[in-house]
Amino acid sequence: MNETVDPSTVDHSLKDVSRSLERQSQYMPAHLYFQLEELLNWSLDQEVVNQLYALLKKYDVLTDIEREERNVSIQLLIDENGA
Repeated sequence: MNETVDPSTVDHSLKDVSRSLERQSQYMPAHLYFQLEELLNWSLDQEVVNQLYALLKKYDVLTDIEREERNVSIQLLIDENGA
């Protein structure tokens, strides 16, 4: 499932990311979900919003290893952007 996502192709809204987060919440660690929920209350650059959307996309169908890789990327975005 090595899908290349170019986050610059489509600009997503915070609402898009929030809806995606809700859909994927049951598949991710609770601490990550709550940190992401908090991060979405901050003023984020469009690039970060697009990256978050891409990372959440199809999260539910990933293998455990792929999901863990995405979790690391999500955590880095959270740490770099203030939550």
